[in-house]
Amino acid sequence: MSQKVRVTHVKVKGGQPYLGQHDGMPRYSDDPDAVMRWLCDGWRSRYNQCRSTRRKYGPDHELIPIGDTVTDLTDAQARRACPWLAALPTLILQSPSKLEAVEWYSNVKRRKTARKQHRNPGRMPRFKSRHHDPLTFVCWYDGGRNAVFRQVNKTHGIVTITGQNPVGFRAHGARWRVEIHVKTSQPVRAYTNVRVNWTDRTLVFTNPPQPLDATLTGRAVGLDRGVAHQLATSDGRFIDLPQAKLNRISKEVARRQKAMARKALLAGYHNQRDYRKHGASKRYERERRQVARLYRKARDITVDWAQQATTRLVRGYDFIVMEGLNLQGMIRRCKPKSDPKHPGRYLHNGQTAKRGLNRGLLQSNLGLIRSLLEYKTRLLSGKTLATVNPAYTSRTCIRCGHCAKENRESQAVFSCTKCGFTWNADLNAAVNILDMGVRAASAGELSEQGMDYALRAVNMARHGDATRGSRALFAREPQPSDASPATGIPRL
Repeated sequence: MSQKVRVTHVKVKGGQPYLGQHDGMPRYSDDPDAVMRWLCDGWRSRYNQCRSTRRKYGPDHELIPIGDTVTDLTDAQARRACPWLAALPTLILQSPSKLEAVEWYSNVKRRKTARKQHRNPGRMPRFKSRHHDPLTFVCWYDGGRNAVFRQVNKTHGIVTITGQNPVGFRAHGARWRVEIHVKTSQPVRAYTNVRVNWTDRTLVFTNPPQPLDATLTGRAVGLDRGVAHQLATSDGRFIDLPQAKLNRISKEVARRQKAMARKALLAGYHNQRDYRKHGASKRYERERRQVARLYRKARDITVDWAQQATTRLVRGYDFIVMEGLNLQGMIRRCKPKSDPKHPGRYLHNGQTAKRGLNRGLLQSNLGLIRSLLEYKTRLLSGKTLATVNPAYTSRTCIRCGHCAKENRESQAVFSCTKCGFTWNADLNAAVNILDMGVRAASAGELSEQGMDYALRAVNMARHGDATRGSRALFAREPQPSDASPATGIPRL
């Protein structure tokens, strides 16, 4: 959990921080931009020092350093060896070691899991670059020792980071503080650290996980994931992305990318990579930063939607069933088709048409929905997530059970050729997914009350009014008491 706020301006008060040596002379400054860049560069430098101690397997299966040099220094040794780290606050200097270790070992675990599933493990973690990565640093809160937030008024606050210059470099004062003024839209919750992104002028409060409402509802739901509708539930609802916002961002990105390509072409380069390598113009770099900002904004919208949607699902249902999609295989490129009449040429393989589907799958971020549901259901007792085989769920009629390819008239319309039942194809698939999940669920995965609700929901959708589904059933059922009679788990 985190809270992102906008940085309005920065002030440096007290003494002038010691920024290191420049041409053999001590350098001090109270310029806010220079001090913030110094904090970011110092944090990145210490992070890369910790990263340099990592090893990888070389050509002869021997462990070798991932970089050219290894800098194995403690925090105290780094202060003495690197003048630009001498005055860095302690809680900023300590954060890179832990964050680098968490990132490294989580990446190793991810690569190991990907290999077991015969997927591309991706590249190893790399060093942080000043030119390609944003200027950022992290400061621990540590119970109020540093990075203290103070609310000024309803919409503004100040994060204060304090530090002191080392002995012998206090000509412009010993203690100093950096006041980061931020604009808030809601009360700041308890946090463990702050991450400042000076490139985007943002600050993120890292909050400890908040406990979800663990009230048992006895409800079950089936989820069908897709591109036209990101989530279709077995009780007849669609949970969609805010597509209007994302479409506006996509149009703006396309417009700016055309402007970037035009600038590179006018400069005499046929591709933008060579243009950047030989020194792009300031206007080009400004457009590139704006495109990156728009991509981050679209990503934030998608993640925020997924967090809210999964939280509502976990709070509203005890048993959640979804299809186990092979998303890595779904976005794989089509195999090329050789032309037998013309060796060396290829026939159309449908890759151009599939490009739009791949773009929709990546924008919907269906894998994020599953990962969020997995960890949120693990946090709560009585909540279960099950996955089923997605084969034929969109071709099987929920009324008579007839399965045929002809039942799927189009992407959105399902019409059974046997009984004539017609409904939305995604909602029909969601009911089939719930039916399969209930059949496969063991007695320990769901309470007796929850299993009874799930079975009755499937039967109502199959034999009753499918457009109402389980929503009408759940609306008439009384809410459980403070403790579930099946499990005895009290509310939080």
